[in-house]
Amino acid sequence: MDEQWAAVVGVATGGVLAGVPALITAWWSRQSQREQTQSQQVLLAGQLQSAHLLQVMEPRRQVYGDFIAFVRRLRTKLYEAVDGPGDGYGRLLHVLDDEELSERLEQAHAQVALEGPETVVAAAESIMELLGALYSRVFSIEESGILGEAAAAGEDGAPLPWELAELKQLLDHMTATAREALAQHGAVALLPPASN
Repeated sequence: MDEQWAAVVGVATGGVLAGVPALITAWWSRQSQREQTQSQQVLLAGQLQSAHLLQVMEPRRQVYGDFIAFVRRLRTKLYEAVDGPGDGYGRLLHVLDDEELSERLEQAHAQVALEGPETVVAAAESIMELLGALYSRVFSIEESGILGEAAAAGEDGAPLPWELAELKQLLDHMTATAREALAQHGAVALLPPASN
């Protein structure tokens, strides 16, 4: 009976010794799968966040670009109106009075106001205020007839409005502010949420 008992103990011990490594291997395999699944979830979340960021940023980039490009074209038209013989202020007023241009400018401005952030909206607003001041000044000069009197007296035409030079500076500021807002928005969107 001792031999049988020894055989039973030997088989049980062998089974346990063979089973323990199998159990450890199974546990380790399951742990590896769990870690791999978590890594894949983190990677997928990052890809989804990047895709969302592009969806958010691209319309904003387009809105900013449209506004800046439109104001640049308007600035070019204003410079073209001032250059040349005759009453440059009258031609300036003609450009500034163009209803289609005004409507398109207002639409582009409204889009920037909707997209935000406040720094970009403020930069766009300063451009709009400058254009409004330019219109008011040119209109009052034209209405007063000062240029006609100066031309009759043989004086040179009107000087270039200071607003046109300042418009370039404001456009550069708007461009820099828009770039910063796009970069900051992207950085903030990629940061993990703050833990309290």
